[in-house]
Amino acid sequence: GWRTSTSPHLRKREQGRRVRQSTNRDIVMFGSIFRFELLYQLRNPVFIVTALIFFLLTFGAVTLEDIQIGSGGNIHVNSPYAIAQTVLIMSLFYMFATTAFVANVVVRDDESGFGPMVRSTRVSKFDYLLGRFTGAFVAALAGFSSVPLAMLIGSQMPWLDQETLGPTALGHYVHAFFVFGAPNVLITSAIFFAVACVARSMMLSYVGVVVFLVLYFLLTGLAGSQPEYRDTIALFEPFGLGAFSDVTRYWSAEESNNLVAAFEGSVAYNRGLVLML
Repeated sequence: GWRTSTSPHLRKREQGRRVRQSTNRDIVMFGSIFRFELLYQLRNPVFIVTALIFFLLTFGAVTLEDIQIGSGGNIHVNSPYAIAQTVLIMSLFYMFATTAFVANVVVRDDESGFGPMVRSTRVSKFDYLLGRFTGAFVAALAGFSSVPLAMLIGSQMPWLDQETLGPTALGHYVHAFFVFGAPNVLITSAIFFAVACVARSMMLSYVGVVVFLVLYFLLTGLAGSQPEYRDTIALFEPFGLGAFSDVTRYWSAEESNNLVAAFEGSVAYNRGLVLML
C-alpha cells in the first residue's frame, strides 16, 4: 500500500527531473551551436571586409565636406539628429551585408552536407536553426557597430571645422545603435534568413534584397508624397525612418543639435512592432 500510494509522486518527480535534464541539454546544445556560428562568422573575411567598408563609408561621410548624411547647414555632424539619421540610412544598405551573414548559414550547410548530418542527431531542427541564426545575427550586429564607431572617431579628427561639431555624447551613439540600428539589423536578418531557407541560393537571396529595396523605396516614396499617410508610415514603416521623420519634422537646427528622438510615441510603437514581427 505504501509503494502504491507514493508511486504517483515518484513518477512526477522523475518526469520533472527528465524535463529539467532535457531543458538543460537543449540550452547547452543551443549555446554550443550559437558559439560555433558566431566564431565562424567573426573569423570569416566577409565580416572583416564588411565592417571595414561600412566604417570607411561612414567615416568619409563625417570627415569629408562633399559627403553629408544627416548634417549640413547649422546641424552638427555629431548631433543626435545626424547620428540617428546616418544609422538609419546605413542600416538600409547594410541589408546586403546582413544577407551575406544569415543566408550563408543555410547555403553553407547545403553545400557541405553538414546540415543533414546534424539534423539526423538528437538536435531539434528548431534549436539548430535558432542557434545558427542567432550566431549570424550577433555577428551582423557586431559588423554594423562600425557605423556609430566611425562617426565617433571621425568627429574627433583635427581637420574638421570646429563650428560643425557639438559636444561629444557617447549616449547619443548608443541610443541610435540600439533604438534604430539593432532592430533594423534584426528584422532584415529574419527576413532574408527566411528567404534563404526557401531559395537555398545566395544569388536568389541577393535578388530578394534588390526586389525588397525597390519595393520599399517605391511604396514609401508614393505614400510619403501624400501628407495624409504620414502617420501611417510613422507607425508601420519597418525601418524607423518614417517614425524618425515624424518626430523630427519640425525641429529647428538647435533642437536637432541637442534633442534625441526619444523612445516614445510613434518611435516606441514602430520599434516595438518591428521586434514583435
